[in-house]
Amino acid sequence: MAQKLSSCSRRENPREVEVVAEGWRKFVEFLKQRGDRVTRSRQVVFEKVMLRHDHFRAEELADELKSGAGKASRGTVYRTLTLMEEAGFVCTVRDGDTHRHYEHTFGHDCHDHMICDVCGAFIEFADARLEKLIADNCGRESFLRRKHRLVIFGTCRNCQKSS
Repeated sequence: MAQKLSSCSRRENPREVEVVAEGWRKFVEFLKQRGDRVTRSRQVVFEKVMLRHDHFRAEELADELKSGAGKASRGTVYRTLTLMEEAGFVCTVRDGDTHRHYEHTFGHDCHDHMICDVCGAFIEFADARLEKLIADNCGRESFLRRKHRLVIFGTCRNCQKSS
């Protein structure tokens, strides 16, 4: 399986392409260790996810990849996202109890989310004090932390102005 990036990816920022290529190499290792196949369709999905800078639903990604040169089946999109989550390349955030949104985490610092109940906007934030508080509490309880997820639901600034 060739490990070069697709032609559409090469138009991106050179550092970003480097991170995606490094991620792809690690994902290929993950797939091979599990005995899963390394396919061009999985690479297309992987690259598309890694070049996104938003919170997206699997259905949106599947719709984007259903036709054209770099296409992948709906099933491949869902299976690849599941594998990417298992491998630690993406995480999921739910907007209430309705939709599961994905974002890639490889090469990004830890952050948390605020989600607007009115417009559905995702607002990312990071705060060293919060990280310290979590680390202190885990330490106090001798709890070995794997990861954490904090999502705050409410109304964003723009929607407060509108009402």
